[in-house]
Amino acid sequence: AIAKIANDKCQESRVRMLAFGLLRSSKKSVSKGELLGTIVEVRMPSGLDTLAVFTDGGARYINHSGKIAVVEGVPNPVQKEIDDVINASRPIVAAIGPWDKERRPAPSTGNVRMTFLVSDGLYFGEGPMNLMQQDQMAAPLIQAATTLLLKLVEKTTNSEPDGAGNVASRRA
Repeated sequence: AIAKIANDKCQESRVRMLAFGLLRSSKKSVSKGELLGTIVEVRMPSGLDTLAVFTDGGARYINHSGKIAVVEGVPNPVQKEIDDVINASRPIVAAIGPWDKERRPAPSTGNVRMTFLVSDGLYFGEGPMNLMQQDQMAAPLIQAATTLLLKLVEKTTNSEPDGAGNVASRRA
């Protein structure tokens, strides 16, 4: 049943990633290299900014201040930018492999971390932002993520906050 969920492309990417994780922890075989999402984390002087983008068309941005923007469903107003992040992630996933050690703490100030949610585990790259912005593989992803982030903030700041003060843009 878990393998069926993991392999069902109609399921949400986050649910599929959890199912793949359960299969891996049970020593079951999983497909290799199927990208389900990308997370970009940047340590700001006052906290961590996190952008998560999923192959099912969803995106989440958690600002270091604690404000949250959520976009779900297809189509959505930032679909092209979400697709650009996913497409910029694919060559990186193809070039690196899963991380086989303990998950590292959040990146330090000045660093950017790119974590890829992949069927066979977490893949990641991390380094100083100024160097990663010049890296042949990382630069297109950082640019695409920045463009998405700016559009997400623009689209969601005109929305009404929910009861918790979060801004959400959802497809009904």
